[in-house]
Amino acid sequence: MKNPLQNKLYYSISEVAELTQLQPYTLRAWEKEFACLRPRRARGGKNRVYRVRDIGIILLIKRLLYEEFYTTQGVKKKLKDEPELLRQVGEQVPALLAEQQSSPDSVVERLDPESAQDREAAFRMIEETKKELCEILRLL
Repeated sequence: MKNPLQNKLYYSISEVAELTQLQPYTLRAWEKEFACLRPRRARGGKNRVYRVRDIGIILLIKRLLYEEFYTTQGVKKKLKDEPELLRQVGEQVPALLAEQQSSPDSVVERLDPESAQDREAAFRMIEETKKELCEILRLL
C-alpha cells in the first residue's frame, strides 16, 4: 500500500486529522491528556505543527484506546511502563498508517461517518460514567 505521508518535516492539525481519521478536537484533547504528545507551535505559538513521530504517537494511542480497549489511564501506564513503544514509533508510522487503512473500522468510518461519531460519543459517555462510578466508590 502506498505511504500517505508526504516528504515534509511538519504537518498541520487538519492534515494529521485526515491521516489518522480523528477529529482535530480529539487531537487537542489528547495533547492535554498524554504528556508524550506535544506538537511544536509555529507562528508565535498559535498553530500546532506535528512531526512524523507525533503522528506515530497518535496512531499508537488510537490503537491502544480503540482497538485494544485500554482506558486513558491504562494507556498512560502502558506508555510509562514500556518506553520502547515510544522509541520505536517514529520508524513504524508508515506501517501503522497502512494497518489503519486496511482495518475494517477505518472502512466503516469512511463509509458511515455518523457511526464513527456515535462510537466516539459512546466511548466518551462510558469514560464519563466510569469516572462518576469511581467518585461514588470513593464516597462509600
